Amino acid sequence: MKLYSTDKIRNIGLFSHGGAGKTSLAEAMLYHTGANTRIGKVDDGTSVMNYDTEEIRRKATIGTSLAALEYKDVKINLLDTPGFDDFLGEVHKVVWAVDGAAVLINAASGVEVGTEKNWKILNDHNVPRLVFLTKLDKENLNIPKILDELKAFDAKITPIQLPIGTSTNLKGIIDLIEMKAIYYADETGKKVEIKDIPADMLELATKIRSSSVESIVECDDELMNKYLEGTAISTSELRGALKAGLAKNMIKPLLCGLPIRNLGTDYLLDFIVNCMPSPVERGSLEGQVPGSEAKIKIEPVLEAPAAAFVFKKINEQAGDMIFIRGIAGKLTTGAEIFNPNRDAFERLGNFSTLRGKTKIELEAIVAGDIGLLVKPKISGRGDTLCEKNRQVIFPVPALPQPKLTYAVTPRTKQDQEKMGTGLHNLCGDDGVLRYDFDPELGQGLISGLGDTHIDVAINRLKARWNVDVEIGKPRIAYRETIKGKSRVQGKHKKQSGGRGQFGDVWIAFEPLPGQDFEFVDAIVGGAVPKNFIPAVEKGLQEARKNGVIAGFPTIGLKATLDFGSYHDVDSSELAFKLAATIAFKKAIAEARPVLLEPIWEVAVSTPDSFMGTVIGDLNSRRGRILGMEPMGEYQLVKASVPLAEMYKYATDLKSMTQSRADFTMKFDHYEEVPGNVTEQIVKEYGKGEVAEEE
Repeated sequence: MKLYSTDKIRNIGLFSHGGAGKTSLAEAMLYHTGANTRIGKVDDGTSVMNYDTEEIRRKATIGTSLAALEYKDVKINLLDTPGFDDFLGEVHKVVWAVDGAAVLINAASGVEVGTEKNWKILNDHNVPRLVFLTKLDKENLNIPKILDELKAFDAKITPIQLPIGTSTNLKGIIDLIEMKAIYYADETGKKVEIKDIPADMLELATKIRSSSVESIVECDDELMNKYLEGTAISTSELRGALKAGLAKNMIKPLLCGLPIRNLGTDYLLDFIVNCMPSPVERGSLEGQVPGSEAKIKIEPVLEAPAAAFVFKKINEQAGDMIFIRGIAGKLTTGAEIFNPNRDAFERLGNFSTLRGKTKIELEAIVAGDIGLLVKPKISGRGDTLCEKNRQVIFPVPALPQPKLTYAVTPRTKQDQEKMGTGLHNLCGDDGVLRYDFDPELGQGLISGLGDTHIDVAINRLKARWNVDVEIGKPRIAYRETIKGKSRVQGKHKKQSGGRGQFGDVWIAFEPLPGQDFEFVDAIVGGAVPKNFIPAVEKGLQEARKNGVIAGFPTIGLKATLDFGSYHDVDSSELAFKLAATIAFKKAIAEARPVLLEPIWEVAVSTPDSFMGTVIGDLNSRRGRILGMEPMGEYQLVKASVPLAEMYKYATDLKSMTQSRADFTMKFDHYEEVPGNVTEQIVKEYGKGEVAEEE
């Protein structure tokens, strides 16, 4: 593919709720620009964009796909993102790389929760966008009502097109700028006829155009004055103001179409080429000078030191592949470029772009363009690539934190190592997915945004690394402590011919709330020789790793060694260590031991309408409500909840709030477990160790 100048590049992301038709629109654009000979379909597995095995099986997008299109001497880098909650991390990756967005709205469903979440992310990054109304083949659509709902959702949404009919009567679209009707004369979507607006739609079109013109002229002060003076505004002036306002994110034009019939695709492509901002029109990108707090703005200029950032990484059989967005200058094959995040140089191999899974070679990545580098040596998502003599680091958006955790176990011991390798690779690509090994409980933990997110990872693990795993409820890291005091003797005495073993200690134990463990040497008169005292502390430290209730570490206690005895020949470090262990187990059993559970602070952001349901559910999880704070139309509910009760909370919260609520949680403290719950835990985890006999 030839190199395009920065002003001839459009980086467009497709965003929406799941199932609104993003991939179908991408397929129609591929077809219309001649990049494919037919419109691929998600449902029958012929989609160019959904080529991943899991995507074909699920008939849904689960990872961002890139399609480089050429249309009217402009290069369009189209990034098709997933619409489902579990893969929202992909939206966060892409939002920093695009200069504009197309947000699809299902005409039958209106603004859905996925639309709201994508919209918020785009707002957070001030991304210019158009709205594309699709699924117009559905029955019983009320277009004026849909437009009113969209206007209520965001007042900047401004219709510049209307559909001519809906369902089986869908014939074309009305251009509200030119006030002309475009009829699609065949099923290819490439044969059009421009006519007058049908009489039965003229009144509606005139009314909506009047409102849209008011919104457009507000983007240009001079044009606004002309409008207020009653001077006629030309269509070219309207388009100029629309283009300028769109680049500043002052207006969000609404177009429409039906991708499966290629209806409206041509006008959408024209709009992207003529009105959506290029990297030049989006302007400079701010970065930070490494090692300082100084900021630097990098202009999208070709005649400048090279600068780019990596916004996505995937791992394939052939090796790693990183997605690069050029910011300034040019990255060329064979050159060395500095990576300030790693403080090392990256040698650039061959560049390419994609159309689905098909690679197309690129000579270079110029300012504003998007391309891929196969088998990078050091670089990954979030890294900046730049010239050594003009270093900069571009901050990439933080990804969502995992919400759901399962214990993951290989079916065979032979699969253990392969499982770790595979999951670490998958997590590195995904960025949100996380795999950890908990050495205390001896379990692997896989965390993601939801069940589907984790299920996809498990299936890929099987397909790529041939590892079968089982997932289940994670074990909880409980703790044990004491509520009373005790003072006991621990004596280890053993004689079996030759040199024996002898260690004798008296240790007092007492609670030490809020702290881990304290050892006090209170020996006087050499009752226990000083060289054996470290062994006593070591014995206590090892003994408290396995408590007497259910075998969990014991915390929150103070141990004071105040007396003992020794033998000149038989005493040793080992003997005193064992004596301390005996003392610990006897003393803890006498000092009213209790089980502690981890308590997490949970913050749930929920719409007002679900607040009662959310609070009731938290109460049912043995939670304590700490308070509520208003957040616009949302409420932030804070609660203190045992970790054991938060299993699958992400899934349950989605179900009870139609996926509109979100939550964060962080460890807060340990708290005593209620008696009836303690019995269940002992039954599940087993009983702790008992004291040894002398």
